[in-house]
Amino acid sequence: MKKLHILVLLGILAQTATAQSSLLWQVSGNGLKKPSYLFGTYHILKDSYLNQNTKVKTAYANAEGVVVEMVVDSSAMLKMAMRALMLTNSLPDLISETDYNLVAKEFEKATGMDLGLFNQVKPVVTSTMLSLAYLEKESDTLKRFTGQPLDMYFATEGKKLGKTVTPLETMEEQITMLYDHDPVEKQARQLVQMVKEKGSMRRVSQSLTDLYLKEDLSAMWKLSEQYGEQYGDMSYLVDERNHNWMKKLPNVMAIRPTFVAVGALHLPGPNGLIELLRKAGFTVEPL
Repeated sequence: MKKLHILVLLGILAQTATAQSSLLWQVSGNGLKKPSYLFGTYHILKDSYLNQNTKVKTAYANAEGVVVEMVVDSSAMLKMAMRALMLTNSLPDLISETDYNLVAKEFEKATGMDLGLFNQVKPVVTSTMLSLAYLEKESDTLKRFTGQPLDMYFATEGKKLGKTVTPLETMEEQITMLYDHDPVEKQARQLVQMVKEKGSMRRVSQSLTDLYLKEDLSAMWKLSEQYGEQYGDMSYLVDERNHNWMKKLPNVMAIRPTFVAVGALHLPGPNGLIELLRKAGFTVEPL
């Protein structure tokens, strides 16, 4: 399924609506005593990446608070697992036998696991696993980085350093968005489409990774626009969440200088955080 794979990848990647190349933006003005920072993350990129991006490390060090999309709540893990299940359905009942065998073969090849173990898991979970497997295997450039995923690093390290860590969403909100937005029938069709179109998906995976590491935000924005128009409405994943987050971010930044780290598709465009912050009266500049 092209749409879901692109959503997974673009949710991971950073971009901006301008031609300027920067993953990091300074937010100032509008009554802020000290600047805050907005950084577009790549969720599976490991934190040793920061060793080559000293401006991000400096901004993070200067911030007294950290904002991330979500902080993992161990008490919610069981609920998350239960919400992923299809208690009255099964993947073989949602797609044809031919399509099931096609997906099963590809899933085992990509992940090393038997698809049968996931027959009663919502197809969006299987699609996400397959997307990430493609991304990790096709993007050799990522393998040189070690440590924790960037978002987790910013949150856990922030706690160690005594920074105030603020999540923009709860695990429950993210679970609902991922697992329940589309009916399982649609999720299953998207899973089959994704496998059938895996060649183009892998090429997009590599392109987006390369563009992120080059900080070629203009090209990433064009690519996201192309696939966004072609493969469906992503407003519930990006635009709606950005507007919800804007109800929190100005107040958080007014209290203390804050380092905001979010999946980078949230930065660009008319409903991106860069533009929404500017409309709210802040000065937002690339670093």
